[in-house]
Amino acid sequence: MVHLRIVFLNVSVLLWTGTGVYAQNVFNYEEQKNLSRSYTIQVQRFLCIDTPYKETILHECRMIFRRNQRSLLSISLEMPNVYHFLMIQFQLHYKFINYQPFLIDARAEGCDLMRDRKNDPNRHWMYGVIKDMISSLVHPCPFGNRTYTQIAMLKEEYAPRSVPAGEYRMDAKFTTQTNVTLISLQIFFEVRRKGILKSMLEW
Repeated sequence: MVHLRIVFLNVSVLLWTGTGVYAQNVFNYEEQKNLSRSYTIQVQRFLCIDTPYKETILHECRMIFRRNQRSLLSISLEMPNVYHFLMIQFQLHYKFINYQPFLIDARAEGCDLMRDRKNDPNRHWMYGVIKDMISSLVHPCPFGNRTYTQIAMLKEEYAPRSVPAGEYRMDAKFTTQTNVTLISLQIFFEVRRKGILKSMLEW
């Protein structure tokens, strides 16, 4: 059954990317984010990993559960130093037996990203998600010399219009020019299809 799921996902992704739907669904962020989705996202866990950090001070990193409402992700990070270079990385994983990289593997230098998206749909998506989820980080360079505090939510509008049901992990990492980790995050979430049949084969 697992092998069948993997084969189906691979074929589906090839068809998706081959027709150009992938770029439209995933990266045309501002046009796509307010369209309806055929699934819901439920966050299960939120972690800050690889702590303690050498050059930053993590004051808070936790998930706030709310009855009948979307969970909140709360983070507070003190960044005493000033940075004119900040590498931002996002990588999505899908759980087959273990978590495997899936569809999204994006990275960009933060100062450059805030100045110019270079007509790159990948960078437009990254900027849009950061602007909506981590608005305190959206400002011209330099970064740092302050405490970044943010309460965010993971919403369906940040994701493609159609994704397989199942368990996911989104990794986000912010590093310096010398590859020192300033913060590293993991968000574990589940995608559930709307309607009666919630199989991942219906996407």
